[in-house]
Amino acid sequence: MHGASAHRKLNMTSAVRRLVLRNLTTDLIKYGRLETTVPRAKELRRLVDKMITLGKRGTVHDRHQIEAYLFQAKAVVPLLMDTYAKRFATRPGGFTRVIPIGYRKGDHAPMAVIEILNTDKPEAEVSFSYLVRSLASMQLNEETKIVNVALAPTFDAKAVYPNKRAFKQALDEQAIKERFAMKIKKAMTNAKLSAEQLQEIVDKDVEHTKELYEKEDSKKINAYVKEIWPENAPSLR
Repeated sequence: MHGASAHRKLNMTSAVRRLVLRNLTTDLIKYGRLETTVPRAKELRRLVDKMITLGKRGTVHDRHQIEAYLFQAKAVVPLLMDTYAKRFATRPGGFTRVIPIGYRKGDHAPMAVIEILNTDKPEAEVSFSYLVRSLASMQLNEETKIVNVALAPTFDAKAVYPNKRAFKQALDEQAIKERFAMKIKKAMTNAKLSAEQLQEIVDKDVEHTKELYEKEDSKKINAYVKEIWPENAPSLR
């Protein structure tokens, strides 16, 4: 019987795979965020969590283990044993988040952003930016203030549906709306924001998006997008 795999092979030899993962782990700890393929991000998450755990323990032996695995020890070790150790002092695990961002042009590889959580400034995380961008898109489509509407999704139990398939589809859509509402509430709690404050942030994002639509025919649109959104730039398709 075929045994379970200890880790993802990533279509590489063991030596190349170890070198790539060491580089990615070093970069993620140093910069806090990077974009890569989904399988690499999931494999990277395990390694970064281990490095942060070693940094939290903070013994001499743990320091030697970190230095033996990571590159740029002078830049990375202080981050692990000071910055991240203090940030996650009361958190037992789960120090990273993987966010799928679609498929890469060319080989259609699934891509993701992996980031180290920022419990001090949750609004600086990519996931918060994605949430704001989603709410802004909904507000543009609905043409109404969206935060309070998204926080309290309603379901018309008296509605008449032509068949069971339509009814099931309505239930599925309601479940998606309720999960999204829970995600908004969690983000508001982490960032310590009220619904009014979140609505102000969404309104600003909507104004930026309208400016982009007005400039859509310009040849400088890509530069303008990167100027407004240095990270997680939206698509105008």
